[in-house]
Amino acid sequence: MLPQRHKASNRAVAAHLQRPNATKRNAFLLVLSLFFALYICYNLHFFATSTASINSIDVTSKGWNSFNDVPNNSNDALAAFSATRQVKHLVFTSTCRDLDFVHAEVLSFTLRRTGYTGNVTHLLYGCTAEEALSLMRRKDPRHHVQTRYYPDVFAVNTTFGEKLLKTTVNPLVLSKWMLGSDTGDLNGNPAAVFEERYALAFNDFVMAVDNDAIFTKKLDMWNLITEAKSITELRIFGQDASWYWPHQFPLTHEQLKTIVPTNSRALLLSDWREYAAIAPFVAEVRAWQKFLPTVVDVWGKLAHEQRYLAIPITAAHEKTLIGISSVLSVHHYFSRYQNWDFVDDIKHNPCKEQAEGKNLALSSYPISIRALNFTLPQWIDGREWSFFADKVPSDFFSCDAWMIHQPTDYLWHLASHTSGYERVPSILRRRHAMSVCLAVEAYNSASESYRSDFCPTGYNRNHRISMEFQKKAWSTAVAFADGTHMEEDPLVYFGDYKRKKSPDVSHESDVKPGQEDSDELHFVFTTSCEPHQDWQSEALAQSFARVGQRGALTRIVSGCSDDAVKELLRRMHKSSPHLRIHVTRDFRSLPAYKKVSDEVEKATTADEYAPYNKPFGLRDWLESANPPVLEELVVVLDPDFLFMRRFAVNTGGRVTSPRNVDSGNYAHDAEVIEGMRQYKPFFVYTGPRENVSDTVTDGVAVAQRWSNYLGTTAFENSSSICPECAKVSKADATEYFAVGSPYVITRNDLMQLMDDYCNMTVLKREQTNRELRMSEMLGYLLAAAKHGVKHTTFDNLALGNKVDDYTDFVSIMKGNPCKDPISPMISGEVPPLLHGYHSYEADDDRNFKWVFNKSLMPNNLFTCDSWLLAPPPASVWTRAKQSLNKQRMLEAYGVCTSIKVLNQALVDFKTKMCPDGFNQNRRLRLVKDVHQDLLKVGQVYTRWQHVAQENAYQGA
Repeated sequence: MLPQRHKASNRAVAAHLQRPNATKRNAFLLVLSLFFALYICYNLHFFATSTASINSIDVTSKGWNSFNDVPNNSNDALAAFSATRQVKHLVFTSTCRDLDFVHAEVLSFTLRRTGYTGNVTHLLYGCTAEEALSLMRRKDPRHHVQTRYYPDVFAVNTTFGEKLLKTTVNPLVLSKWMLGSDTGDLNGNPAAVFEERYALAFNDFVMAVDNDAIFTKKLDMWNLITEAKSITELRIFGQDASWYWPHQFPLTHEQLKTIVPTNSRALLLSDWREYAAIAPFVAEVRAWQKFLPTVVDVWGKLAHEQRYLAIPITAAHEKTLIGISSVLSVHHYFSRYQNWDFVDDIKHNPCKEQAEGKNLALSSYPISIRALNFTLPQWIDGREWSFFADKVPSDFFSCDAWMIHQPTDYLWHLASHTSGYERVPSILRRRHAMSVCLAVEAYNSASESYRSDFCPTGYNRNHRISMEFQKKAWSTAVAFADGTHMEEDPLVYFGDYKRKKSPDVSHESDVKPGQEDSDELHFVFTTSCEPHQDWQSEALAQSFARVGQRGALTRIVSGCSDDAVKELLRRMHKSSPHLRIHVTRDFRSLPAYKKVSDEVEKATTADEYAPYNKPFGLRDWLESANPPVLEELVVVLDPDFLFMRRFAVNTGGRVTSPRNVDSGNYAHDAEVIEGMRQYKPFFVYTGPRENVSDTVTDGVAVAQRWSNYLGTTAFENSSSICPECAKVSKADATEYFAVGSPYVITRNDLMQLMDDYCNMTVLKREQTNRELRMSEMLGYLLAAAKHGVKHTTFDNLALGNKVDDYTDFVSIMKGNPCKDPISPMISGEVPPLLHGYHSYEADDDRNFKWVFNKSLMPNNLFTCDSWLLAPPPASVWTRAKQSLNKQRMLEAYGVCTSIKVLNQALVDFKTKMCPDGFNQNRRLRLVKDVHQDLLKVGQVYTRWQHVAQENAYQGA
């Protein structure tokens, strides 16, 4: 009946042992002898009274043995018994509070995870039918938990008892469920007798458990039987109660007389050892049905803080001994009534891995825990790690909710191997560390399991919720919801809101592509310090690394404050160690420049023109970069570029016209990659020349064709700015100088034309009364023409949704580029770069519009809690393909691919910069003409929230 490690005699003695204090040796020995004699007499008397008590006289005559270690059954018989008498049904009770729902899902998840296959029923009370139905619909159906509802049971309180003696088991609801015809069905099924509804025999075991229980081990009757193996008739088991003390009871005799009849056996008890139990209880169906009417009666007579005694009092009244277990549930470190031996016996690190094998097979390993108050503030190293089940945010299972900050395996090392000045025993430190790690892992795993099924677009994996002793509880787990702990000042655009110290050693995945073997390519782009150029730069750098681009990469940043530069360098060191940063002053106001001729006067009025940062930033970089620019070729990009695949020139690759791309010569022009045949990288040229190649050398550059967009604009009215440019024919202007980014040019050529590039940009700006936004582009083209640097123009270096772009690849594409919501379809026919110059728009089969436009992006997409972009459904491509309209197919490909490539950049960044995890909810669907600077999860802009819900309803 008793746990073999906790006999009543040992407990009784503990309260009475006191060492005498004598100054003389003889007196000391005399007193010690007397004390020892009293000790022996006391224990003999205790055993005698225990075995001869009113509760044990009849028991002994029936073959019951109390307080001895000699079982009536052999181990083989016990094994056979436990194999056939498992718990057939488990039940728990709760109200419909959001927190009760969270607890119920954690209980169900951990119960099933440990291997329990029996029936489970959740009994609801104290809520409306609408609330009960809402809770039932939110449940994870994979746990196979039945739900019953009892509207006539009110909920004044949801826990019963006091301090660590609280229980959530409500016998009023249990009695309605078990006795008579159960009418609590939410689905309108007819009432049925309890045994018939659940196919239970009278001697089958049913377990009633607290709704905040966490199961840590498979529920097996063997554990209970071996602990109480001195009982021949096993009817009911319970967890060893911490309220027990020899010859004492929490109620006075007078109080007990007001609760039970005057002839009750409970009034004759002198010691409650054989009934000292608390939830969870495991009992036969017949025992429950016999007890429950009395339990309900006792329950109503007890004060709220004493209701945990209802079942023990009833058992004593009915004279049914309770099999006491020390492993049914543990929750209090200091208790000698709960078996914590497993903490010292395990051979694994519970903060790193779950128990299995021999560790889980320990007889002392608990079946469940209750995380009521896991805290040990005296232990300095463990002070920040606590767990309180009632302080878990009620929206913990929502898709955007944070998870609980999880201890590392180092906490277990500290608990086991250190001893600070606070002198907290290692046994307490280990109990605390194990309890917190078990509880946090259970809640986080339950959350992940639940949301993986209920959040089709992903969910937040940021482990941010902390539970510290005497710290304010988190009322919400969503970043910017009401009551959040979010730190908003200053605004954070990248990484976590609570900045963490970056490790000195970069993550092993932070490779530096091509730094040593760069193919003599150096990619460079210029930006200001504005938020939108910050996130564009980060996306470019992440995509550069993802495709394994060979070459160096530099961001020239202008106009940053000292603090902004420090923050940028700190972040880039971890997020993009392959990215070099070159800092310049802000050139957007009219900079100093060299006159082209004496007739040109220098303007004196400041001109706020951000593109000035490009030519002047490049010149500063070429002159003073550290380390210096040594690569032979420079590739000039814009910050709104994304890499889809590797970019290369000087390859000698096939140069073809758009109509000859699909040559049909698969043996020579195609290759098979991942089972798909596609054309090898090629260059699309639409000009009149023959023998064109991708060679870049002094005097010959390569660039993206912009002839339809620019034409000969650069050379119109240019004689006063560039007299030499007047000699360029219209045909040559279109063929060699109607280009845009990317420019691939030799370092020598770029250095020679830089001064003119800067000067001519300013002069062109002044010539157009500072109204022409393309002045910087035209300045570059004029400078190139002056220095005789001709460009070989290709249509497929970058995809920017322009007329000049090569777009025929959409007609020969195999497969649906929108089908996979994660990975973009990048075949050999697709340009290597995406240019966010123009937007993409497409409709799906529900007539929902999907947009990709850099100007509509919030500036804080790279924070850990921000959504990812919602990928369009496959029907976007299907509908465009059916139209046979190439532009519609391009729009469909562009919107699907741009979103997925940017999402990849976001995920790559957050994987490195969000050490506690990040929000993987792919939920942000951009709305045309709607821009917000910030995406605040929990306070999402109404239009964004509306279309996000629209996606969820339609299963996008």
